[in-house]
Amino acid sequence: MKSVTRLFAPASRILAARTALPASRICAATTLSALRTTPAIRSLSTTRIARGNGSVDSDLSHTLAEEIDYETKQAAEEGVPEFIQAFSNKTGFKLKTTVGSNQVMMTKQFGSETVTVSFDTSEILNADDPIADIEVYRENEDGEAVKEAEKKSADTPEDFPINFTATFSKPGAPVLHMELETEEGEIGVNHMMFLRNEEAAVADTVEADWARRQAYFGPVYGQLSDDLKDNIDEFFTERGIDTALTLFMQDYIEYKEQNEYLNWLQNFKKFIDA
Repeated sequence: MKSVTRLFAPASRILAARTALPASRICAATTLSALRTTPAIRSLSTTRIARGNGSVDSDLSHTLAEEIDYETKQAAEEGVPEFIQAFSNKTGFKLKTTVGSNQVMMTKQFGSETVTVSFDTSEILNADDPIADIEVYRENEDGEAVKEAEKKSADTPEDFPINFTATFSKPGAPVLHMELETEEGEIGVNHMMFLRNEEAAVADTVEADWARRQAYFGPVYGQLSDDLKDNIDEFFTERGIDTALTLFMQDYIEYKEQNEYLNWLQNFKKFIDA
């Protein structure tokens, strides 16, 4: 599969470090004479912290408000990235996702076929931890240190592996459901199975999951003949399951994760303030 240039590289979010508030110390003092002359009596406070109104709630709400303000301004400056519409126009894939959900679904028509690609934004957890800029040196023939390169910084987009599915359905035929993975632009095939209908292939229900688990998961892809594998690769490419798709998924996962983080902050503040 040909490698393509990444359409968009979203800026990495820089989170401010948070300093934990020290816990208060409560010291009790007694005298030796008091212990000798009077029995110990436990003092019970009659004051109770109101439910939903902890001692740090006000500080937490203020910190959340600052985070929300920062993230909102960042989102406004960046706007909606052009790569989403550009990819849709070029490939015909239409995105479907919901705020607060990790699931992303893309569909397109290819002749009489419906092609559905599904992936999860939690795949970003597969990304390596960002590293700080590190200057790299080598020694020349005279033993002098010569600057050679700089390692990638946290602002440099990193490739990360993604597990996703591609489903192909058309009238009068069983549904082809493929469980795939991508890393560094290459697509690997884990399972190729046939299901009774499209719902069993793409629905996020117990019944659909059971149907997928019960289906024959297909032969080991690497053991297929070279001719068959070449034809399957061409089948993928014609339907847009290629390197361009893998790069788009990475960029979109980063973009959606940023939006979901802002939504998470807002929900957190609503909970604290309620």
